[in-house]
Amino acid sequence: MKRALLDLLVDPIRREPLSLEASEAEGDTIRDGALRAADGTAYPIRSGIPRFVITEDADQLQTRDAFGFKWGKRDSYGSPGMRSMLISWALERFGCDSVADWAGFYAGRKRILDVGCGGALSASLFLDSDHWSGKAMWVGVDISSAIDVAQDNVARFANTHFVQADALQLPFPDASFDTIVSEGVLHHTPSTREALLSAARVLETGGEFQFYVYRRKGPVREFTDDYVRSAIADFSDEDAWAAMRSMTRLGQALSELNVSVNVPEDVPLLGIAAGEYDVQRLVYWHFAKLYWNPLFSFEENVHVNFDWYRPRYAHRQTADEVRQWCTEAGLTITWFLEQESGFTVRATKA
Repeated sequence: MKRALLDLLVDPIRREPLSLEASEAEGDTIRDGALRAADGTAYPIRSGIPRFVITEDADQLQTRDAFGFKWGKRDSYGSPGMRSMLISWALERFGCDSVADWAGFYAGRKRILDVGCGGALSASLFLDSDHWSGKAMWVGVDISSAIDVAQDNVARFANTHFVQADALQLPFPDASFDTIVSEGVLHHTPSTREALLSAARVLETGGEFQFYVYRRKGPVREFTDDYVRSAIADFSDEDAWAAMRSMTRLGQALSELNVSVNVPEDVPLLGIAAGEYDVQRLVYWHFAKLYWNPLFSFEENVHVNFDWYRPRYAHRQTADEVRQWCTEAGLTITWFLEQESGFTVRATKA
């Protein structure tokens, strides 16, 4: 932990200042020690990362462990094909014309909080660019051991910081960041709404909140999602990963058919609109998430399917719900992109 981060940290429960007890330090970096609250509660610093996770919610702990496991499989993400797709997807979703436009936005901010940064794959797309000078402060937060992976992956970039904490109990004062990013994370908490409100609390007036959350799908797809998630609930993470392989192979087989089907008219009961669909995408969007992208390795495709089905918490929401939560959080929406997968929002705090 760099000493510059200390001024930003507070007790996540009482939001009071913390005192540093360093047991191992090197220059301005604290490797091990503790941050102590006024009531005596100690939050450890291990391997240079302050640790604030105190939840006892069993489903949240399962979700935490699932993501720690996933990001720990470092050969299952980050290929050039995946990185290229993620950049294109980010530009589309956030309404940016180029990487320079997208990455330049972050480089020009003061303090960026990445809520649920995982292994920092998304953040690395702009951190590892010619536009990142390190003038902005980037703070990655994750509830899982993925935060250690993030540190390994992006600590080499200037002004990056890492905190292990719960999105519902962020250890920061009110209005301490001018930018908050949360890429597909708020819905992996006990409450998407509460997570959104929690993150908005630490956003300063006039600051921008960028987030992506899942969209509620049609009835058959929703049933399948819940059924598979329940069926693998008692599996170990290794067994759940293995179970995703057969679903991934089915997605691959459907994709390689390269066949389209015409749906002649809307099917309201199934939530399917009329039109021409690739068979794999018709199944994917309306019956079961059998993800397949030929630009990814097989294990990267398994990674995506595991990411969807394994976490116990994976809420899906409607556009009206997301808009209402933004209003409750004092956010003015400036960009609202609705796609079949979910909603991408850019909003400023009033």
